[in-house]
Amino acid sequence: MRLSRRAAVFAAASFLLVPPAHAAAPATPDEAKALAEKAAAHVKDVGLDKALADFNNPTGGYVDRELFVVVYRTDGKIICSPGLPAFVNRDANAMKDVDGKAFGQEIIAAGRNGGSGWVEYRMANPLTHKLALKRSYVIGAGDYVIFVGAFVG
Repeated sequence: MRLSRRAAVFAAASFLLVPPAHAAAPATPDEAKALAEKAAAHVKDVGLDKALADFNNPTGGYVDRELFVVVYRTDGKIICSPGLPAFVNRDANAMKDVDGKAFGQEIIAAGRNGGSGWVEYRMANPLTHKLALKRSYVIGAGDYVIFVGAFVG
């Protein structure tokens, strides 16, 4: 009986030391880029209003772990930010990271005239609550800029 009790305690302790199989790994910049490209294609296919509804729906296929689609108008108005809804209707031109970098302006500039590319800035990761580098992939879509960012490190 003593052996089976030890075995049970060991099994329980081992279970606590192993992370759950369902715990998802952090998203990568490549996954952020793929989601941004999917979102830009979705806007083109269904129009902005339907796409925004899908982007804001947690089960709409456009939220993946800490990845979510953000949409700015090229004048700077934030029109979609499901991960940080308090930012909607704010001016992205005024957005700065913890180091004072005007990342909102950089995101708009990267997406102007149908442009695309990466913008990096530092902010608090909502999952870890630690400051980290965030890489966002930006795609211009007419009068809108669509992007998705992943934390690096």
